[in-house]
This record gives sequence, structure tokens and C-alpha cells, in this order.
Amino acid sequence: MIPGRLVLAPLLVCVLAACGENVQTIPVGSAKKVDGQSFQLKDNGYVAPGWTPGDATSWNKQLANRAQGQNDYAPRK
Repeated sequence: MIPGRLVLAPLLVCVLAACGENVQTIPVGSAKKVDGQSFQLKDNGYVAPGWTPGDATSWNKQLANRAQGQNDYAPRK
């Protein structure tokens, strides 16, 4: 009977520890960050060549080129 209790006690502790949950609400009075449009990012060193910051047309063209590059059935350039 003792070996059964040695297995059951740690298992019970793990199960009960998994039942706890932290509060995930935003505190009252804290500032919320508003996201902007994806194509309106600031110019930095990580932008793809050929993309102009603030230009939605070049943003959509870059996304189409990236998706086409991941297409296994598309002919290679």
C-alpha cells in the first residue's frame, strides 16, 4: 500500500498545481497600444529590398512575391 501512496501523492500534487491560473486582465488605467497598418512600419535595417515604407501597393507586391517563393509548384526563377 505504501508504494501506491508514493506514486499517487506526487501525481496528485502535479494535478492540483495545474489547476491554478493567473489573472490575465489589463489593469485599469494602463495604456493600450493601438496597432497601425502593417505597411506603415518605420524604415529600419530589416525591411525587404524593393519595399517602400508607407506604400500599400509595394507591401502587397512583397507579400505576393514571398508567397510565390514558398509555392512548391511554381516554376523557379
